[in-house]
Amino acid sequence: MTAHETPPGRASSLLAAVFTVGVAGFGGGSALIPIFDSEVVAKRGLLRPGQFLRHTVVANLTPGALPVKLAAAAGVTVGGWQLSVLAALLVALPGALATVGLLALADALGPDAVRLISYASVGITAFIVVLLIGYITKVHVQAGPRLAAYGVITLVSALAVGGHEIVTLVSRLTGLAWEWPLPRLNALQLILVSLALIVAWSLWSGRRGARTHPDPPSGSEPEQTPPAPAASGKTTAGGTGFGRTVARATAAWIMVALVGFGLFMALHPEGAELGGLLAASSVSSFGGGEAYVGVADGFFVRAGFADRTLFYTQLVPIANALPGPILVKIAAGIGYLAGLPAGPAAAWALAAAACLATIGACCAVALPVLGTYERMKNHPIVVNIGHYILPVICGLLVSVCATMFHVSADVGETAGVPALPLLATMLAAITLMTWLHLRTRVPDLLMLVVAGGASLALLLAA
Repeated sequence: MTAHETPPGRASSLLAAVFTVGVAGFGGGSALIPIFDSEVVAKRGLLRPGQFLRHTVVANLTPGALPVKLAAAAGVTVGGWQLSVLAALLVALPGALATVGLLALADALGPDAVRLISYASVGITAFIVVLLIGYITKVHVQAGPRLAAYGVITLVSALAVGGHEIVTLVSRLTGLAWEWPLPRLNALQLILVSLALIVAWSLWSGRRGARTHPDPPSGSEPEQTPPAPAASGKTTAGGTGFGRTVARATAAWIMVALVGFGLFMALHPEGAELGGLLAASSVSSFGGGEAYVGVADGFFVRAGFADRTLFYTQLVPIANALPGPILVKIAAGIGYLAGLPAGPAAAWALAAAACLATIGACCAVALPVLGTYERMKNHPIVVNIGHYILPVICGLLVSVCATMFHVSADVGETAGVPALPLLATMLAAITLMTWLHLRTRVPDLLMLVVAGGASLALLLAA
């Protein structure tokens, strides 16, 4: 990539942004959307809000690790296929490296290392909830005359995806034995149902995109604003040049997946089957990182590639306690455990191969969808999607918050702290950090470190 194609400052700025997400992105999946928005849109201006919204829709529609797809989409939009590859690999690197490192340490240090991480994750979860609340609030404040509709859509979406978690959380806080009898949608089903309803409403109303909101489409998605100086102009998003860039990026991601597959074939006696299963598990994983735990159980534990005890007592707790995409962390752990009988070098090499196979597979599926979406961005139906998919995503984030509270309460109970006082303490901490986030300039990373250290100290003292 030459300076003519992408100024080095913008490329390095994007790489710094995705690395920050990879380091500070606890919670995985949808929980990282506000962090991406803050780092890539608000702080650095690398993407316009409308571009980031389309990336978010595509990432939710396609299988695989959502943070990886967001980074790949940002890279291809800002600087082309090379930056797409670097950004997606970089956002996954911290969590995958830490997961494999802790699996290696667990053999020497025992379960104490995992316990310490899980204790610190309680405070970090409280900070992540602050970011999620900030993002949800910003979406609704900017809704204007659509505020009432946004509120209803957010509530319905949250209950459709996480009604059981929300009701159970209320039960833990109140002591009442409430039940949620309705079926649960996963994230993909919710997005598909929402898109179908938006399309049906658009066709029924017969309105053009400019009349679905008092402001013209360019007011909510400022596509007519000249982009920040980046490329030479040949790869404008939505144009023919952008389509060629997406095609090159897709080809590059296919090659990345094939490199990972080749490493498995070279280093493991059943490498062809294991590498194929890793790629297949990525493109069949819908519903967020948590859903991949069930996919991985079916693909690898029941097939004998991973020991069930190690999987559930070490790999899953470590992956959930560390930042970054859960899918890639678990896949890296699967590769490490599969290679461990052949020695540490083979285990680390297969962990790297697993990262390449899974990241390559999910990006190779997501980017062509992004290219199609970009070419249709001014169609009235797509404009309506841009208006009304945001509260659906907010509903997903509300569900994520409930799930994160449950996980933290479970961690507290293992330390001997009942759920009610722990959740009450988390709510107080969230209130304080929200006030600090709005009223002061305390760096986010400092609040994250302090919150994690506080929960570690409190739970160790319990």
